[in-house]
Amino acid sequence: MEEERKLMEEEFVLQAIKKLRKDPFRGIHSVYSGFNEAFRKYFGTNPVEATTRLAAEGKIETRPFKGGAMIFLPGEAPKRPSAEEIIQLVLGPGSPSLSEEEFVLEAIKKLRRDPYKGIHSVFSGFNEAFRKHFNKDPVELTSRMASAGKVEIIPLKSGKGVMLYIPGESPKGKKTDEALKKILG
Repeated sequence: MEEERKLMEEEFVLQAIKKLRKDPFRGIHSVYSGFNEAFRKYFGTNPVEATTRLAAEGKIETRPFKGGAMIFLPGEAPKRPSAEEIIQLVLGPGSPSLSEEEFVLEAIKKLRRDPYKGIHSVFSGFNEAFRKHFNKDPVELTSRMASAGKVEIIPLKSGKGVMLYIPGESPKGKKTDEALKKILG
């Protein structure tokens, strides 16, 4: 019996994207699709190193995503607006000047996607756009705004970025309601 030909890393990744993706999605999640474990089992090496290299070579595209990364065929990844495009979106027509705090609140309103009420500080492009426009650290300002009750921040378990909300719009868990009920009688 002839030994089956082993796929090269690039062939494996491209085939995985084509065969593991589910309509209407164009890409696969590196972890949730089973790709990472399948890659490790087949090659005995780290899939992150391979996909990072293939992305740098333009053979695939990747996007950071909660719990891992999304992997796409070239040209099929969603286009990310540049920091400049995000700044223009937040400022609106005629490019009015906004204070730093006004910029944060407008960014939350204009960058969030239904049904979500908040934005991810990193993945939405907010942090990068804020740094570029004001040449300041957005974390410092949003932390001060949260302390003053001007925004609500929910830290993420991943440790990468936070969710930013307009006051009163962040999700409240059952424990919040139960605690309020107990405190207020």
